[in-house]
Amino acid sequence: MASERMRIDVGDALPLAPRRTRAGSWVGLVLLALLVGGFLWLRGSPAFVAWEVAHDHARCFGRAHLRARLWSSDPTDVRQWLESRGTPVQPLPGKAGGVAIVGVRYCPLSDRVAAHVFYGGGQSLVSVFVLSGPARIRDSWSGVVGQFQVRLLRSAGRTVAIVGAIEEDVDAVARSFRISEA
Repeated sequence: MASERMRIDVGDALPLAPRRTRAGSWVGLVLLALLVGGFLWLRGSPAFVAWEVAHDHARCFGRAHLRARLWSSDPTDVRQWLESRGTPVQPLPGKAGGVAIVGVRYCPLSDRVAAHVFYGGGQSLVSVFVLSGPARIRDSWSGVVGQFQVRLLRSAGRTVAIVGAIEEDVDAVARSFRISEA
């Protein structure tokens, strides 16, 4: 008995893949556009900006050694260092409340890079971030993120974020920016 070979066309046995329609492609593009638009809207939200800077404040001051690029107690030196790198700032306070300027560096945040000016004194640590990128505030914004007080304000055409655990020191630094701008 001769064995018969049976020929099976694999293409006939498998179901056809659904065809992409133009409408399906447009839906994908619309969803992508909504996702990108949502991210762009979120990144300018004061609450998101406050979360970013509070997180970086905790990260930088939580290290065993603070990593400043310039150590200086002279606010003029810090300002010149920032401006030589393309970051315009108004005159920085040397002291405010219970803190004094100690150094500066640039820190990467989740969606931007910010100049990070360090202040310290006694048991208080305060960060001043000179932000690039959007922050949807009018003149100022205040909030609390975890254990940190956060103030956002406009200064020299930029948004400045001030972060610290002791409210009086954060407010004193924020006031010094408003006084020096007037």
